[in-house]
Amino acid sequence: MKNKLKYMAETLMAALILAGCSAEEFEGASGNIPQASDYADNFVITVDQETNYAYFEFTSAPGITPVWIVDGAYSASYSFSKFYRKKGTYTVECKVRNADGMSDGSVTKTFDIENTIMNGFPGFVEDSEFNLFKGVTFPDLTFYYAPGWSQVADPAWSLVNGAYTLTLPTATSERWQAQVFIPSTGVAVSADKHYDFSVIMTSTTAHSGVKVKLCNSSDDVVLMDKDFALEANEPKALWGADLEGVDISDLKVVFDFGGNADNTEITIESLVLKDHANDDGTEVPEQMATPFDYNDPNNAWKAVDDAQAFTEEYWFGDASWAQIDCTPEVKHEGSTHTITIPATTPAEEWHAQWKLHTNLAAAATDLVDFSLKVNATLNGSAVKLPGMTVKLTDKADDNNFFFAQRNEIPTDGYVFRFEDTALAGGADASALSLVFDFGGAEEGTVITISDITLIKK
Repeated sequence: MKNKLKYMAETLMAALILAGCSAEEFEGASGNIPQASDYADNFVITVDQETNYAYFEFTSAPGITPVWIVDGAYSASYSFSKFYRKKGTYTVECKVRNADGMSDGSVTKTFDIENTIMNGFPGFVEDSEFNLFKGVTFPDLTFYYAPGWSQVADPAWSLVNGAYTLTLPTATSERWQAQVFIPSTGVAVSADKHYDFSVIMTSTTAHSGVKVKLCNSSDDVVLMDKDFALEANEPKALWGADLEGVDISDLKVVFDFGGNADNTEITIESLVLKDHANDDGTEVPEQMATPFDYNDPNNAWKAVDDAQAFTEEYWFGDASWAQIDCTPEVKHEGSTHTITIPATTPAEEWHAQWKLHTNLAAAATDLVDFSLKVNATLNGSAVKLPGMTVKLTDKADDNNFFFAQRNEIPTDGYVFRFEDTALAGGADASALSLVFDFGGAEEGTVITISDITLIKK
């Protein structure tokens, strides 16, 4: 049945191709279909390695029409081009047709794209011998897709040449409403090593908070938990370098696209995980972003600090989400805010919340530049935080926020920086709250947040 359907599809395509040719081209049918191999040299593919465009040319032959099959799509053109963003080896199936029908057999043409084109950091080297994912047969994706927390059918998806493509037809509003899992890779990592990770992702719509989490398939031991922003139709490497290892026997990769727009198509490709000690030649950019100028006269938060014009709220919860009876020690002096964590909580987000409520207002049309610095110590020594969330939101509506990002905080500190962000809910905010979460931070950890800068444009 499968072969029959394939034959019917080819027959239909051939009919469409033939319909596009003039009667003169196919006069005098002889009952002999052509042999594709006789025209192998007529199919020519050249690549401009500077632009990543492949050019497809068919040298004209009497009574013959080319049939190119490129990524499953048919073309009867004598000359056309196609852009390939990603480095790799590609194949094209070539057939020919005359007045009597489609050729017997086909010719396969192969060509190479030498470089992956990216604006910015391209990630670690996918085909390196050090890539622990190299040679791994990735499993089917699994999902939890629940717009408005009402689960619906899994998104449509495909896996072609190592790239997952999925479509989220319906918008979601909150974290964890659009979860996507590579449930088992068979890859193990250990606590005595450090690791580098990258994945290239492209979204057809802008998304301010895509989560990428590397953890054990059987429990919540976490190697990396980070949030990233994606621009529409702009491939971007989401990555972490020198990640402190943990003992994981079977690595699972978790993505969350909660907050996605309607009809969002996302491509996930070029997964790389390697031992940090193995150098694949990648030049890693600085992980520490450059903060905005706290003393900029347009920094609205400086006035908040100067007048101490904020109120504070705390909430700490255990693994069952029951509130822990504790009160953190907090201090504020000049541009510096400090909190001492009063109880160890699970590493899951929103178990250790600290909110700074202000009277700052924002219009739906405002664009905001924002930055802050953070570092942590325990018993006087610098420590890593397994995760920290920063969210600037409408106090009255948690879904109307400028950004919500969670990152691991390395021992040498981190800078959160956001540029030209708008309110996700598209509504005015009469009062803004700056919300932090330190889920997983150990009791006694002193977290210092400084130079909060909020510039409305």
